[in-house]
Amino acid sequence: MTCIVGLMENGKVYIGADKSSSCGGVIRKTALNKVFKKGSYIIGYTTSFRMGQLLEHVIELPEPPEAGADLHFMVSSFVEKIRKDFKGYGFSTVDNNEETGGTFLVGVNRKIFKINSDYQVGLYEDNFACCGSGEEYAEAVMEALKDIVSPKERIAKAIKIAGKFVMSVTQDCVILEN
Repeated sequence: MTCIVGLMENGKVYIGADKSSSCGGVIRKTALNKVFKKGSYIIGYTTSFRMGQLLEHVIELPEPPEAGADLHFMVSSFVEKIRKDFKGYGFSTVDNNEETGGTFLVGVNRKIFKINSDYQVGLYEDNFACCGSGEEYAEAVMEALKDIVSPKERIAKAIKIAGKFVMSVTQDCVILEN
């Protein structure tokens, strides 16, 4: 469906998202942004517009601790709140006792976390994370352009190149910083 790219650099968090909306073999440019700011957070999502709308407009996100969001907070408070609310609003699914939601990036307190569909929380040493159908192309570009271009240029190039090779990704994007 998309390509979401997050980067932590120079004390800021950046997340970019392409403008595609796809279903089956049909792809259209969407008027909806798949990246948004909410309170202390910046979030970019794939999987479902319904999931993104719940995150942006319905679910009350827990405030991170003053010392900063760390892995413990993200696993114990943030993800558990999301998991409970996805279930309550009918978004999550359960199959063979395995609960699944969707995939999205969360930027908070100068860190990028990747929340996978099984609610696993990822945190990477190279300070970037990608998700969506263009993920692998975007990761390669992010690594190749490290220390060469500005953070926003790096994200824009990653999404543009993913869009060249992946049918469900558009080459234009929206990038926010926090």
